[in-house]
Amino acid sequence: MNPAPQVTFTADFFKPLPGEEEHTNPGCYGQALANWLADRFRERGVSVEGVIPEDFGWVVMVSRTPFMLWLACSNTEDSTTEWTVYPVAELSVVQRLLKRVDPAPEIERLRAHLAELVPSIPGVTNVVWE
Repeated sequence: MNPAPQVTFTADFFKPLPGEEEHTNPGCYGQALANWLADRFRERGVSVEGVIPEDFGWVVMVSRTPFMLWLACSNTEDSTTEWTVYPVAELSVVQRLLKRVDPAPEIERLRAHLAELVPSIPGVTNVVWE
């Protein structure tokens, strides 16, 4: 059975960056993790459009067409060593209504990359897929 798309893990390899909270909500980190993942995805030939701050943490934007496809990267509440990553496919209202676009293969592709990359994070422990 394949792991679920969301993974949580512990790693002190990713440190909050100076000024990072100015772009997210207080206590929300993940820029170093998002940058690391973006680099690893590019090394694997996956197109990455950039790393973008959000209220909850950081986004690795993979593509914007035919729908937005991205990885959410953030710390868990009040932690600077426990992290959560999950892929997101954001369909337009029309795409959701007409159901002509199936994001499942792209979500699975990102999940498969994550399943291979997460164990390679230096010092990673407590890896849980949910």
